[in-house]
Amino acid sequence: MKIFNLFILFFSIAFTTYGQDFIVKSNDDVIRGTIKGTDYFSVFISANDEADVILPAKDVKNFFWNGDSFVSKGFANGRNFEYRFVKVIEMGTVNLYSFGGGTLVPQVKEKKVKFRPSIGIGTGTGGYGGMGMGGGISIGGGRNAAPERPAGAPVVRYFIEKPGAGPLQEVPMKAITEDSKKIEVKNILLQKMGDQPALKAKVEAGTDFNSREVIEWVKEYNATRK
Repeated sequence: MKIFNLFILFFSIAFTTYGQDFIVKSNDDVIRGTIKGTDYFSVFISANDEADVILPAKDVKNFFWNGDSFVSKGFANGRNFEYRFVKVIEMGTVNLYSFGGGTLVPQVKEKKVKFRPSIGIGTGTGGYGGMGMGGGISIGGGRNAAPERPAGAPVVRYFIEKPGAGPLQEVPMKAITEDSKKIEVKNILLQKMGDQPALKAKVEAGTDFNSREVIEWVKEYNATRK
């Protein structure tokens, strides 16, 4: 896991320097170009700003887009197992990811192309931890065809993992976490980070358990574990 973290960091720094998006495929091949969008199940890239390519999450390890890193993770969906992209919020001894939210259309690197992605996202009831997201990237013709914007703000879901100490787990927090979910968020954090006394005390004394607070706690925990 430490090697993978260093791998992400190295490529993030390298490609930030060159100002270019990139995708690392499952076979470790790297595709450089301009990423046009993702629906968290597939990613759309103009490879070397010439050839348009759509890759499913199962064929990708990670990608770097507009300063953010995304990794492919496996989720149980009933009897099936599927891969989806999650955005990296914090990575270290404890990893924190987000899924969903935003329009998923870059605001920079716009270029006239023959095709552009049209992305639709809808929440559902299936999937991992009660999570279901439906939609896909469809290619619409015409230079002036603008990407469709999803109706309403898609729900952002958060996932946490401590490699070697259990599977990826959903954290039911929000910008303002519901009172009924706070004890669940607290217990998850104590399970993942309760071995650091000072941070454990902060979590036990917490009252809000909102996303901003939890992100800061995870960053603090990782800093103490370096």
